[in-house]
Amino acid sequence: MELKIVQKGVNIMKKTTLILTVICLIIIGCENQEDSYADRESELLSLLDDDDALGLEGLDDGDAVDDEYTADSLESAGKINLGKVMEVFHPDSGYIFKFGRKINSKTKTITYTHGDDFSIADITWTVSGDFICSAIDTATADTNKTEKPFTSEFHRMVRFVEGNVSDWRGRRWRVDAFTMGTGSTDDVVAITKLEYFTMNSENTWEPGFVITSDEAETRWIQRDSIPTFYKGDSVKIEVSVTNNSDPVFDYKSGEGVVMHYGRHRYYKARRKMHDDGIGPDAGENDNTFTKIWRIHGPGYYVFQPRPYRVFRAFFDVMDFGTLFDTEEDVHTAFWGLPYKVIRE
Repeated sequence: MELKIVQKGVNIMKKTTLILTVICLIIIGCENQEDSYADRESELLSLLDDDDALGLEGLDDGDAVDDEYTADSLESAGKINLGKVMEVFHPDSGYIFKFGRKINSKTKTITYTHGDDFSIADITWTVSGDFICSAIDTATADTNKTEKPFTSEFHRMVRFVEGNVSDWRGRRWRVDAFTMGTGSTDDVVAITKLEYFTMNSENTWEPGFVITSDEAETRWIQRDSIPTFYKGDSVKIEVSVTNNSDPVFDYKSGEGVVMHYGRHRYYKARRKMHDDGIGPDAGENDNTFTKIWRIHGPGYYVFQPRPYRVFRAFFDVMDFGTLFDTEEDVHTAFWGLPYKVIRE
């Protein structure tokens, strides 16, 4: 009997030792994997920071500015502040309104999903700042300035794949694709569709890139296949929006859309899009805004012309209560999409 008890105790000890050994191996394996992912995530973060296609730079206006903008300012060599435009909405004949978004802080949160040869970064930016509006009396030149605080979120996913060759910094990973960047302060206004048209050989507009809100946060856009244009090209852009303001501000369709494009606050332009049924815009106040965009050049590097460069475009809708009603909250929505410009 004593022999059986001793043997049983030995068996229990063996099983316990085996279980503890397996647990230790699992823990060590998890730690090694976590260390491996930590190294990978450090490399992925550097790729995110370096990629001209990503980020929020270019959305900030800095103030309700009215700097002059010319079609060649993004092409000028040697300039630091290359200018931006402050388009003007006229709700009546007595005032001119100028506006801008001033970003005071940006906080980035990233959640990673890892596979053997791929990783996905789910990125959310929390953006805080002030919406600034200046109402200028055309008779007296008096200016009333209103600042409204806002907080918005901007979301995008980025997919990375591992390559066989390292870049000059020793990184084997690269950005493979990303989703449309989408942001808003709330759900009062929204973008539902973005479409680019280019001119074909018969001088008619031909549909090109198109994306809708149903797929904006799930459709992968290949990094090597972003919209690409040649300097001097003409591109027609249509942005369709919805406005759930209650009531809708009684001016035009109740909202406005502007397009920001360039690289950052000091190297950008901002242009108004139109819903007036004139020229390329098909219907007045139908919530589809249109602009003919003449593509700027890729710029210069140490006074030498660049052959190509990647820029960022943001399409930004706001309800007119945001602009014209000093008591109204800020209601905006925006999409971000990079593009590439080739010199020739």
